[in-house]
Amino acid sequence: MKKLIFPAILLVATVFGPVRALAEEDHTPLGKEMEKLDEAYKSFRREKDPVKGATSAREAQETVLKALPLVPSLLEKMPAGDEKTKALLSYRTQMGKLFVSLCEVESAFVAKDLDKVTALVETLKGQKKEGHDAFIEEEDE
Repeated sequence: MKKLIFPAILLVATVFGPVRALAEEDHTPLGKEMEKLDEAYKSFRREKDPVKGATSAREAQETVLKALPLVPSLLEKMPAGDEKTKALLSYRTQMGKLFVSLCEVESAFVAKDLDKVTALVETLKGQKKEGHDAFIEEEDE
């Protein structure tokens, strides 16, 4: 029995250790809001109950509104100037598009159009990747 417990503990530590480290590093106000957004996203992406789905979509919208005035740490580190101004504008534009997409998700739930919700979730996946590629620093491994 002891021979099985140690490898199991090692496996859990290996899999969840990096996730915990990333969560600990990203305790900025924006990081906290993004964690809330991710939880709301996970909540509605597979939701079949239109009322619960619409509620989760509204929660995600509220989180986006709280995150909109915040600045990603990657952009905070940039020197002042045109490039930083353009990057901040791009961030706010992407967050605005995300808010609109989440309103569309809520609307699809209200209309009980779960096929449309599924299609919109796919769009959100692309938006998430685009935003993360642009505004999250890559860690050297």
